Amino acid sequence: MRLEYAGVSKEYIKDGVNVDAIPASARERRVKAIYAKKSSNMLDWLDLPLVDQVDVDKILDVGEKIADKFENFVVLGIGGSALGVRLLKDAFVDSINRDIGINVYVCDNIDSDNFVTLLDKLNLKKTMFDVITKSGGTSETLTQMLMAIDRMKRKNIDWSKHLVVTTTEGNDLWKFATENDIPTFAIPVGVGGRYSVLSPVGLLPAAVMGIDIVSLLNGANISRANSARLDKTNLAYTSAYINFEMLKKGMNSLVVMPYSDRLRLVPEFFAQLWAESLGKKVDRHGNVVYAGQTPIKTLGVTDQHSQLQMYSEGPRDKVIMFISVDRVSYDEVVETELPFTSHLTGVSMHTLIEHEYNSTAYSLTTLGRPNYTVALDRVEEKTMGQLIFYMEMMTAYMGEMLDIDAYNQPGVELSKIYTKACLHMKGYGDYAKAINEFKKNKSKFTLE
Repeated sequence: MRLEYAGVSKEYIKDGVNVDAIPASARERRVKAIYAKKSSNMLDWLDLPLVDQVDVDKILDVGEKIADKFENFVVLGIGGSALGVRLLKDAFVDSINRDIGINVYVCDNIDSDNFVTLLDKLNLKKTMFDVITKSGGTSETLTQMLMAIDRMKRKNIDWSKHLVVTTTEGNDLWKFATENDIPTFAIPVGVGGRYSVLSPVGLLPAAVMGIDIVSLLNGANISRANSARLDKTNLAYTSAYINFEMLKKGMNSLVVMPYSDRLRLVPEFFAQLWAESLGKKVDRHGNVVYAGQTPIKTLGVTDQHSQLQMYSEGPRDKVIMFISVDRVSYDEVVETELPFTSHLTGVSMHTLIEHEYNSTAYSLTTLGRPNYTVALDRVEEKTMGQLIFYMEMMTAYMGEMLDIDAYNQPGVELSKIYTKACLHMKGYGDYAKAINEFKKNKSKFTLE
């Protein structure tokens, strides 16, 4: 993996970044603070690539047994408990139309049209449900689990044989699972949901899908070592510094644009990391700062034809992070020639997408629109592990530069509190009164 930053350099754009001038003392302080876990007690995700071989073997064993025994594998989770799984599924199964011998579904919402119709079509006797919630109390995920149990009870299916639970050891869900002899996998306490894809949250579904999780972890280890470097070759730190400097210059949005369908869900995965980690009202000292840089999800070449006009000539408030792929697993050269297509004859599809990417990056640079590229050799487990851990580390370093807590989520928690109030949970009565009053008054501001 490499970082190409000509499009943000002073040589090419006004008010560009001088990567050679990154303050060395600040970099050393921040790198050491992260790896010493001084910034937060939620930095155990740093150690996920170092997982014990015994744990890997257990995941591989259970994953293989599920794939051999069942026709369907349904992941029940939301947010960080699902996005990483969706990313891996799309990159290694869906985007290359791979037949893995088992149907894998990731249910990351509680839209009843979607979930009820899925349950209707599944042969539940041949379906395994993976219940993923770090807290063990996520209302959306527990609702999905309860509905699946309801269906299996009606069909006289021993539902305990059709569940596996991934959660924090010792919570109520864990106790429920152990009491019912349901297989369990532990999420370390110091690993937040959005940083959990390299834990059993992502590794078990990956094993079911036949993805090489050992190579995935090895790739993450490569990024882990790179991210500890104390010079500009620390790709995660240098990338964070570029974004930080661009944010100070008014670039309030970060556009993520991979040039590979196999990476089309990377922007969605990254968006949660970046938005939930960095969007904070106060800094570590309690000062109101309203920090953050808004992530924008795109796909090259597709969004050249829908959003590039805005990035080229719209407000100067965006920096673009391209993700390119040097080599592909499958490619073909155009052989047919028509009178009006001679320029395409002899050109492969991957060559064309490379031309599209280079032309887009160059055009934005000539227009003074900052952009840089994360380049992968090819899309495989090792490089995906590298990319995932790089993005996590870039987020961590950006949090250090902004001097905010990149691991809490008070804005999300507030919404959860109001949802519990709506469900009449004990202790949330005052919130329930307030939200009910708000719902009642909405009629004054409604047009039909």
